[in-house]
Amino acid sequence: MDEDVRHLRAALQRFGADANNAPNNWKSNRDSVAVKAKNAAEANDRKFYVMYDITGMDPSNWVQAVKTDFTNQVLGAMALPSSFAYAKQNGKPVISIWGIGFNDRPGTAAEAADLIAWFKNQGYYVIGGVPTHWRNGIEDSKPGFLDVYKSLDMLSPWFVGRFSQLAGADHYKTNHYQPDYAFTQQYGIAYQPVIWPGFSWKNLHNGPINEIPRLHGDFMWRQAYNMKSVGISTGYVAMFDEYDEATAIAKAARNSSEIPTNQYFLTLDADGVAVSSDFYLRLTGDIARMFRNEIALTANHPTSHQ
Repeated sequence: MDEDVRHLRAALQRFGADANNAPNNWKSNRDSVAVKAKNAAEANDRKFYVMYDITGMDPSNWVQAVKTDFTNQVLGAMALPSSFAYAKQNGKPVISIWGIGFNDRPGTAAEAADLIAWFKNQGYYVIGGVPTHWRNGIEDSKPGFLDVYKSLDMLSPWFVGRFSQLAGADHYKTNHYQPDYAFTQQYGIAYQPVIWPGFSWKNLHNGPINEIPRLHGDFMWRQAYNMKSVGISTGYVAMFDEYDEATAIAKAARNSSEIPTNQYFLTLDADGVAVSSDFYLRLTGDIARMFRNEIALTANHPTSHQ
């Protein structure tokens, strides 16, 4: 049976594809983590796929760098797509390119189109991590990329940090989810918006302690509920372990008793409600079940806080 990328698949982010001059131990560590992720997926009946993040890549050679890294390392040395745990969609192995069309990432429309076509010609199902305003080509999106976006098999717009509170999530339902989804339906493109639990720069940049509150799961659930209510049945959860931006769904400190006494880290009870360390993992599981129609579409999440 064809494996569906929409159902709890892990995107293995791959940074620094152009780091040919990086220390060998850096490259070796990056690749060893990829192999460990593959082995873990195989051992635990999970699926994964490779996502190239083009952030910070050299604008003069980023396309060739991705092609070379994929050919020599991902496909050659590590043979990741050959794993039975590698995700497929519509019978095709999945590859994702994150950063296409962002105004602060490398690449012209022609370069992006070339890389997408290169993967498609090898039989890959290509997902694009694209800007929030991809459809209109404004703000975080470069203009002139609409045909590039339309060439993708799946579009996954980035929404982290773009809104806050339940009212913000509802605003994005009306102004992004609905018109984006209608556009992708018209052109036969799959639509996978980013879902995120909350955000804060406190851990990395000493910013506001609880900049975009998680609302003990209500914020994340509202995004998923809004998506499902307009017909969308898949989402990309960002991120599994990004503690620096406080978007991690992996286990985290529940309260001040579980962080160092000499340094503050954002804890899961920051909005005044205690939740278990694995609460956001369980919440993500319930979101997946709601998308699969295994549990009812409800405005309030069914996940217990403890």
